[in-house]
Amino acid sequence: MSLPLFVAVSLLGTANGQSKRPPPANRTFVSKYVDEVIDKLTARMRQKDPVIADMFGNCLPNTLDTTVLFHGVDDEGLPDTFIITGDIHAMWIRDSTNQVLPYLRFVDKDPALDVMLQGLVRRHTKSVLLDSFANAFNFDGSKPSPWVSDIRHPNMTNAIYEGKYEMDSLAAFLKLSRSYWQNSNNSAIFDERWQRAVKKVISTIKVMQKGIDEYSSNPPYKFQRDTYAPTDTLILQGLGPPGASCGLSRSPFRPSDDATLLPFLVPANAMAAVELKHVGLMCREIGCEDTLTGSLGSLAEELSSAVHLHASSAQGFAYEVDCYGNSVYMDDANVPSLLSLPYLGFVDPTDPQYLVTRQRVLSGKNPYFFRGSAGEGVGGPHVGYGYIWPMSIAMRALTSTTELEVEWCLEMLKATTNSTGFMHESFWKDDAGKFTRPWFAWANSLFGELILMVADRFPGLIFNAEALS
Repeated sequence: MSLPLFVAVSLLGTANGQSKRPPPANRTFVSKYVDEVIDKLTARMRQKDPVIADMFGNCLPNTLDTTVLFHGVDDEGLPDTFIITGDIHAMWIRDSTNQVLPYLRFVDKDPALDVMLQGLVRRHTKSVLLDSFANAFNFDGSKPSPWVSDIRHPNMTNAIYEGKYEMDSLAAFLKLSRSYWQNSNNSAIFDERWQRAVKKVISTIKVMQKGIDEYSSNPPYKFQRDTYAPTDTLILQGLGPPGASCGLSRSPFRPSDDATLLPFLVPANAMAAVELKHVGLMCREIGCEDTLTGSLGSLAEELSSAVHLHASSAQGFAYEVDCYGNSVYMDDANVPSLLSLPYLGFVDPTDPQYLVTRQRVLSGKNPYFFRGSAGEGVGGPHVGYGYIWPMSIAMRALTSTTELEVEWCLEMLKATTNSTGFMHESFWKDDAGKFTRPWFAWANSLFGELILMVADRFPGLIFNAEALS
């Protein structure tokens, strides 16, 4: 694989050798251990690639530096944490989970970080119990959501920022819970309330498995918005697209917050299958109710089997299906995506069916794969045609098995920050200076996670021989 034109002609995306972090006194959370890790790694990286070193130093701590809106205790005196996305002052369960994933490996080294992450697990637990169909939440109920006029069942409340049901939000709650437990071995926070939230996840996923005839007779969820954007509302008076009962669970909205074309979003079902299985194994260890442990395992197997049975063909995995025989073959940059299936743990990166899928996703056969003079990658309908999401470039590297492809992706990411030193939501395929959302913490965390992976698997890409010794 040769380096593309944008690498050869542009280094405008460099961080120009300066830290873009706020002063310590202005950071929303300080982890001394994370800062030590950054200092040690960037010192080693700087000898080989000072641009990557600067980007890593800016991106990895961005969530801690700028988005921990609150960390303290709740009314019960228990840890509580609220993390915003960046430029939107609301907490998405999916985003906030992904924002902190790179830090979980450090919880046993930093007690303050541990408590902060406990608070996020508890906040997610309360959010799921409050409304398992909502994707984003306000810090408290003191102000109404800007989407208060949405016609929705269940009804909007002031505690909810946005009420789009995205199946992957529930999977993200499970992922944060089990990932925290795996890294901390602390089971104290997984109490009766948390088990009730897990039960609500199961019941929500199961009720959304119904075929359209049964579903429409007493819909558990409806959503309509007065909008000019068709991706912001659901057809059939808020029911969403019809689907037949087949074991998959419907997700009316994608992780991009856009409405699905067909009801069963395959990457979300795959992610849920993985996380239900993990939490089932976790529950066996920490002593959850036997019925809960069994329900987690059986639902995980049902979803996984349904993905392979109804969403897999000679063309690879479909992005969405309706179980009437119709499929949407595309991919979106937002995770969970088809590209991210190995990252999610659903398949091995060398799985033949995944490789067929990957080839399609990273080609013109995917209507949202864009290639231009500034770079190439996956986008989606959320921002607009021709806009590439750096998240997809990072995910391409995270799921790659070859050093050359990882290097290629790193060069692309270096060349497309437009001198900000941060990841953006998206950039125009022919001009990285035309970008959206300069403060998008999820993408920054994903880049930080990528560099931690590279340091482990492909250290020669970012460290010189002296730093490797």
